[in-house]
Amino acid sequence: MLVLNRPRPLAELAAEASAALGRQLAVLGAPDQAPAVTLAGDGGVRVTALSAAEESGPGCLTFAVAAPYLKRAEEAGAAAVILPPALAASPLKLPALVTAEPRLLFSVCLALAGAEIRPGPAAGEAFFVDRATVSLGPGVILGQGAHIGRGVRLGARTVVGPRAFLDDGVVVGEDCLIHPLAVLRWGVRVGDRCQIHSGAVIGDDGFGYSQLPTPDGRLIHFKNEHQGGVVLEDDVEIGAQAAVDRGLVADTVVGRGTKIDNLAQIGHNVRLGRDCLVVAQAGLGGHAVLGDRVFLLGQVGVGPGVTIGDDAILTAQTGVGSGRVPAGRRAWSGSPLKPHEEQYQTLALMSTQLPKVRRFFQALKKSATLEELKSLFFSSGEKENP
Repeated sequence: MLVLNRPRPLAELAAEASAALGRQLAVLGAPDQAPAVTLAGDGGVRVTALSAAEESGPGCLTFAVAAPYLKRAEEAGAAAVILPPALAASPLKLPALVTAEPRLLFSVCLALAGAEIRPGPAAGEAFFVDRATVSLGPGVILGQGAHIGRGVRLGARTVVGPRAFLDDGVVVGEDCLIHPLAVLRWGVRVGDRCQIHSGAVIGDDGFGYSQLPTPDGRLIHFKNEHQGGVVLEDDVEIGAQAAVDRGLVADTVVGRGTKIDNLAQIGHNVRLGRDCLVVAQAGLGGHAVLGDRVFLLGQVGVGPGVTIGDDAILTAQTGVGSGRVPAGRRAWSGSPLKPHEEQYQTLALMSTQLPKVRRFFQALKKSATLEELKSLFFSSGEKENP
């Protein structure tokens, strides 16, 4: 539960959230895409906190995307609820905000409430390698102990957290947030409105070696020196402890609006398209190419040089060692890769039919005739599956 610093009527909070969402979408180039919000019931009900449906109580605003969540909110005595139109069609016991995107509206409300209670960034004493070569836009905030290398350029209103490390020549656009202990190495260029979370490393060496066998049986791994950079386009977010390696000669590129989760690995010279999602522990080998709006779920592995077409979805723990995944809004699973529905049909058959196949061959080895085989097989089946 998040208690509001300033409780207000439901209608007022809804208007604030709608306006904030509209401003954000305008910045992202989609000013007309904000979903409509309709008030149903008493707009004067006082909202004092935001909560999940199961944690709701008097004064709480929550959201529900399915009937069981709405029932929980009602039973808990919530003040109001955010609903999709389908749930609002039946008579409501609570005042409601009706919108096609309840989670999104609730998230904006959370952001408004969080901004009221969360302390703002604090300026501290940063370390400059050569202050005279550094360009800081208006409103830049540097946290205590931040390392600012030679020739660094920071756009207006960008915040660099305590003990973040910005190497020589790093360029960061406007309205970015570099969290504490993030590392941006030389040759990194960051667009506007990006976030780089704590422990992320952007622009370290790619993982590449040339193998040199020797007459005495050794195999020497000779390091390939990576001299390219990394480009994060506008509105990119990089999660905690994620790594984006620099390119060999050309740059590694993360396209506009792409979001990368914690502990992900983006190899050298990878090119990620726009508006992709890369979920925790996914790994992309060098020179992999992802189209626009690709989703890689948790622990997906993409091999070097693999191409994944626009809109493809790779489900958790999928592995693609080589080749190409076609474009199109379709889910893929497994290793080797199959369409998601085929993979799960195969798994279902394996779990139900393989034990029967095993029993059949055990019976076959003991049988001299067909009748004996039938007798052994069906009797063993009855014993194992009563």
